[in-house]
Amino acid sequence: MLSILVPVYNYHIVSLVTELHTQATRASIPFEIIVLDDCSSELLRDQNKDVSNLSQVRFCELDKNIGRARIRNRLAEMATYSSLLFMDCDSEIPSDQYIVNYLPFCDKNVVVCGGRIYKKEPPEDHEFLLRWLYGIRREQRSDTIRGRNPYRSFMTNNFLIPKVILDQIHFDESIVLYGHEDTLFGLELKKRGIPVKYIQNPLVHIGLEISWEFIRKTSEGIENLLMLLQKGKILRKDIPDIKILRAYEVMRKFRLVGFYQGFYNLIANQVMRNLLGSNPSIFAFDLYKLSLLANLVKKSKSTVFSFNRR
Repeated sequence: MLSILVPVYNYHIVSLVTELHTQATRASIPFEIIVLDDCSSELLRDQNKDVSNLSQVRFCELDKNIGRARIRNRLAEMATYSSLLFMDCDSEIPSDQYIVNYLPFCDKNVVVCGGRIYKKEPPEDHEFLLRWLYGIRREQRSDTIRGRNPYRSFMTNNFLIPKVILDQIHFDESIVLYGHEDTLFGLELKKRGIPVKYIQNPLVHIGLEISWEFIRKTSEGIENLLMLLQKGKILRKDIPDIKILRAYEVMRKFRLVGFYQGFYNLIANQVMRNLLGSNPSIFAFDLYKLSLLANLVKKSKSTVFSFNRR
C-alpha cells in the first residue's frame, strides 16, 4: 500500500524513522520505509544504520552524492507499493496521526501535499534566524492558501504521489545544484493536468541552515532557475508561477533593471550585514535575490525573457 521514502544527507534520522515505523505499524497497513543515504559522513551513516533493525525498513547507501532530484527518482525505482510518501530527513513529526491522515488518498490519482511548519519560538542563535524567518513568512502556509495556486506552492518536503505518476514524470536530473527541482516538477504536474491537493498534515522543518549557508544555497537555486530558462525547461508562460521571475519581468518591462542595479549597489553592504545579523529582513533578502538574478542575466548575455515565448 505505502512506500515511505526518506532521502538523507548528513542528518541523524533514527528518531524520525522510528516514529514513522510506529505510526505505520499502528495503522495496520502494508508498508515499507526506505532510507537512501546520499554519501553522508561515515559517522552519521553508521548511526543511521540502526534503523535497519526495524521491520519493513531498508537502509541503503550511495557511494557518491547524486543530488536532490536523482535520489528521489532512485527511491521511487526502489519502492514496492503503489503510493509513495516522500519526506525530507531534517523533519519532525508533530502529530501521531501523520500517517493515518494520508491513508484516504492512497491509490488515488492525485498528488497530496501536507505542508511545512516551523517552531514558534525563534532560534536562540541569531545565525539561524534568516532561515527560520524565511520559513515562517514564506513557507508556512495553511492548506487553504496553498490550494489557491496549487502548482505554484508545490514543495518536495512532504508529499504523497502515486508511483505511476512519478514513473511517468521523474525529477529532472539535469538539476545538479541546490534548488528548483520542486518548481520544475510542479510545472510538469500543471502541464499534465495532474491534480494537486493540499491538506493540513505538516512536518516541522528542524534542520535550519546558518544564514550564510542559506544565502549560498539560495544563490545556487537562482543559478538553477536561469539554467532552466536557458534550456527552455521553464517557458515564458511559466513566469507568473515563479515569484522572482515575475518581479524581474516587471522591471524588464518598464526598463528599470539598470536603475535597480545601481540602487542595489549602493546598499549591497548594508543588505548583507542585515541578512547575517540578529534582525534579518525578508524584504532585504528579496532585494538580494532580485539583484543576483539581474546580474546573472547580464553576465550570461542571454535574452532569457524574450527567447522563449511558447
